[in-house]
Parts: sequence; structure tokens; C-alpha cells
Amino acid sequence: MTLALYVLDVPEFEPVVRTAEAAGMTARRTGDYVELSTAEDEIVLHRDETVIRTALWHASLTGGLDGRIVRFTSDTLHLAKESA
Repeated sequence: MTLALYVLDVPEFEPVVRTAEAAGMTARRTGDYVELSTAEDEIVLHRDETVIRTALWHASLTGGLDGRIVRFTSDTLHLAKESA
């Protein structure tokens, strides 16, 4: 199973896409969304690397997720694959 985060394909979320790519995730546009995926078991993204406002950071999960949230704060998004 692949760990994946889906964000709306709009300019406001481009910093999240760039940060995810820098963390080793692969970006693929699919419909109105960008699928950010990785074969890693866990991934941690940091808001300070995106330089986006807190409200937009919190909205980055509205597109969905294949995996689970380990920790989600105003500064950190820690995701992991679902446990089997």
C-alpha cells in the first residue's frame, strides 16, 4: 500500500506540493487534485518549509489521504501507512 496525500490543484497549495516533493514524495496530477505519494512507511512535512498561513496548512488535508494521521499540528503533518 502506498502512502498518499491529495491536495487541490490550485496555486495556493503549490508550496505544500513542493515541500512534499522535497521530502521525497512524488507528485502526480489527477483530475482537480495533486496526488502526493511515497513508498515510505512514514513522512513528516513541516509548515515552516511551505511558508503558508496556518489556515491553509490545515486545509491541506481536505482532498483526502491514503494512510493515517500520526500527528497534525499547526507546524507538523506526520503521516503513516495504514497498519495491516
